[in-house]
Amino acid sequence: MLCFDRKNSRFNLRVVGVMIQDNKILVHRSENDDFWALPGGRNEFHEFSEETLIREMKEEINEEVDVERLLWVVENFFDFDEKKYHEIAFYYLMKLKNDSELYKVSEFYGKEDNCNLIFKWVDLKDLKNLEIYPTFLKTKVMNLSDNIEHIKHEGD
Repeated sequence: MLCFDRKNSRFNLRVVGVMIQDNKILVHRSENDDFWALPGGRNEFHEFSEETLIREMKEEINEEVDVERLLWVVENFFDFDEKKYHEIAFYYLMKLKNDSELYKVSEFYGKEDNCNLIFKWVDLKDLKNLEIYPTFLKTKVMNLSDNIEHIKHEGD
């Protein structure tokens, strides 16, 4: 995976899926965390970013997804787990297959390595009250641009 440490800093290349259905957005968290994020994962060597998202969703929730288009390229600086992160992330609009049962449940579980993940659909109008990171998501998902945007984010 494209992630490396130098002293107390970590570089991370992440690919993220933005899934919106019926005015709800899919979020997830580790059962050990107290905050939410959008699903995705780390890019592997010699793997196109769209392939990363497809692979991660298959691994985490055992579902096929369609990657529609790139929304944002994000440079994100934040602190987590006593490390300073320098993260580059590709955010894609994605969707489940039309016949997916996951559209019909409000919360479900997935797996990542040795960690249980909790996924849930959140009303877009409630996103502003959710502890979700990075925080720019609270406003950016409300008005998706037709163009690819470059976002520089620092902090939470």
